[in-house]
Amino acid sequence: MEKTMDYILEVARCGGISKAAKNLYITPSALSKYVQQKEEELNVKLFARNGKKFSLTYAGERYVSMLEEMLEYKRRMESEMRHISHMHMGCLRLGFQMSLAEVVIVNIIKEFQQIYPNVRIISEEGSSVELMNLLRNNELDLVLSLEDSGEEEFCCETLTKDCIVLIAEKNSPLKSRAVKKDGFRHLWLDVQDYKDEKMVMYSEGQMFRKFAERNFTYYGFKPDVDIWVTTTKTALLSVANGIGITFTSELLVKQQHFEDKIEMFSYGKEQMEQNLSVIYNRNTMLSQEIRSFSEIAGKYF
Repeated sequence: MEKTMDYILEVARCGGISKAAKNLYITPSALSKYVQQKEEELNVKLFARNGKKFSLTYAGERYVSMLEEMLEYKRRMESEMRHISHMHMGCLRLGFQMSLAEVVIVNIIKEFQQIYPNVRIISEEGSSVELMNLLRNNELDLVLSLEDSGEEEFCCETLTKDCIVLIAEKNSPLKSRAVKKDGFRHLWLDVQDYKDEKMVMYSEGQMFRKFAERNFTYYGFKPDVDIWVTTTKTALLSVANGIGITFTSELLVKQQHFEDKIEMFSYGKEQMEQNLSVIYNRNTMLSQEIRSFSEIAGKYF
């Protein structure tokens, strides 16, 4: 059955017997005989013949469509059976931003290993840019990140929507200039109130650097940068100690336990948001483990 399925599909793809036979490494006469036998078996014409050209009839189109569904189902079934036979004995290569380390290690991985006690976790901490590059190169199985991927090869499962904020030291004079504004989660600051402040700037490629640069470009000003950082923790410490202001995420402020050490402000024309997502390859063999990981992670964010 499977051989004739492949034969019919190849004739449909090539639009003729000669090229299909060459691709299948059989003679044209043998392939033509297979097609005729299948048509007689089904009691319908699958192909309309016009010289050497073969085109699908309506019955042929439906038959090919169902064959493709059957083959895809077979591939999925075999893949899942292989996976089940090896599950609980493999490894999961997990990437996450350093700022999420505490909740990932203390809560998510701990609970995940209760379900999959024999699955070894290989973790990689880094920036969202670094982690996505590792995922593209198949060096990671999934990434927990605040940066979405619009690439077709990846699936993104959103865990929560996060609020992007401008932060300053506790009791900063900026607080007296901030106002309540509809549609914003925090007190709102006008660009004129913070554009002359010292800025703590993220290094090139960091996600929050992009938010900052968008803001500078939109309002047409150049920030006064006092310190460059590569991690959210360093940025938060810098702001908490009065070195400058910066852009970050409300989620990460809370994850790093800085709510009582800094002030959070909204800014811009509308509330800035970013998804926290689990990102993985669509063709992964670890779909069951990744589903479990996403469900567990969703409890903590």
